[in-house]
Amino acid sequence: MARPPGARPAFDLSPGQRRIAGWLAAALLIAVVALLFRLLGGNGDGTVVNPGPSSSAGPAPTIRFGTALDPATGAVADGAETERFGAGDPFAYSLAVAGAAPRAVFVEVRRIGGGPIETVQDPIDAQGLPDPRTIAFTVAADALLAAFGPGRYEMLIYEDPTAEPLGGGRFELVGVTLSPAASP
Repeated sequence: MARPPGARPAFDLSPGQRRIAGWLAAALLIAVVALLFRLLGGNGDGTVVNPGPSSSAGPAPTIRFGTALDPATGAVADGAETERFGAGDPFAYSLAVAGAAPRAVFVEVRRIGGGPIETVQDPIDAQGLPDPRTIAFTVAADALLAAFGPGRYEMLIYEDPTAEPLGGGRFELVGVTLSPAASP
């Protein structure tokens, strides 16, 4: 652009100063994009990518998984603990809470491996507790395999689905492994 003689540009920066200003502008742009990503979510649908339980109140109690509940306590039996379930297995889980167990809980299940990372069960239906002494349930692993498929999962239990979880834990569902046919 042509300037009248003696006119100075509004910003008279040296090449080094322009480079620094460029890096500062780039850093500011990255910070704005990161803030928008955090506020609006990373999936384009407003949900946070693979959200986990908040640690603001310390770690949540751990859900115990197993194949049987102890009739004396209502919790997963000591000798029956496992985190891996296949077709035909009973699937039991329990969560010890301080004080009295709530009347009903909400259960969320997220796939964290072995398929698309996604929530496979939203915490929208309250489930009444079969045993008022503890939070514990039993279901056939076949039902979970049919509903979710094989993979690694994280379970979160809530008293209120809009609040922090009461506890969480991870388990694995394995599909049927067929052995190779014997050759004649």
